[in-house]
Amino acid sequence: MSDDAELKPANALKRRYEAELEAAARAGGRSRHGASTFRAMLKASSKLPARDLAFGDAKAWLWSDLHFGHDNIIRYANRPFADARAMDAALYANWAEVVGESDALLFLGDVAMRDAVGEETWRRIRAAPGAAKILVFGNHDLTGSGALRVDGFDDVCSVACVAGEPPLLLTHVPLADVPPGCVNVHGHTHDEAPGRTPHVNVSVEQIDYRPIALTDVRRLAAELVAGRVPEGATTRERVARIERTEAVQPAGQIGGAA
Repeated sequence: MSDDAELKPANALKRRYEAELEAAARAGGRSRHGASTFRAMLKASSKLPARDLAFGDAKAWLWSDLHFGHDNIIRYANRPFADARAMDAALYANWAEVVGESDALLFLGDVAMRDAVGEETWRRIRAAPGAAKILVFGNHDLTGSGALRVDGFDDVCSVACVAGEPPLLLTHVPLADVPPGCVNVHGHTHDEAPGRTPHVNVSVEQIDYRPIALTDVRRLAAELVAGRVPEGATTRERVARIERTEAVQPAGQIGGAA
């Protein structure tokens, strides 16, 4: 790797992420996932690129942990659907309603499970709206040996960085150690209530099962970096809190208690 490549933010993030994956594997696992999960993720990450992303004037959206075809996730993450068929239909409908044909759509892992892992799902992903569909891989996007089992995307990467203020570090598993001044945008933790750390969870449970605008993620990230924590039990509620208050409060006084 050249010196210039070493200095790219996404490559630095990839080194950090892989160090954390290796540490989790050595420790026997983390967050209800065993060591084998992290070993498989480390193997996959080593073979995938890291991406530095910029969208210019294009609109970009994010979401994570769709789990197409996965009935068990409804109970596990308290999703408001009768079964996987109803859940999948809602997710595809929300995607079509929100994302424009010229927009970018970022998935932060865990696309499909069970019978949904297959060509029908990949065909629907290709056909759905969005000019660029980018996947930051998750643990459920892999076989047990660490090989990718997904298709239909314009790009698949280990991690990604979106430059700006603040810089956004995109991973599937949340970082344990976020660099100062940055915010980690992630999935994996589903419906866990957000904390006071510089993390933004874009699992679908957090964002009403529809993609969230990158601009909204950036607004929330800016509040977190400034030490202001908006009230809300989900990512979407925190963004709504910012929207309700920014018109009536001076800039810099949007969050809850610091």
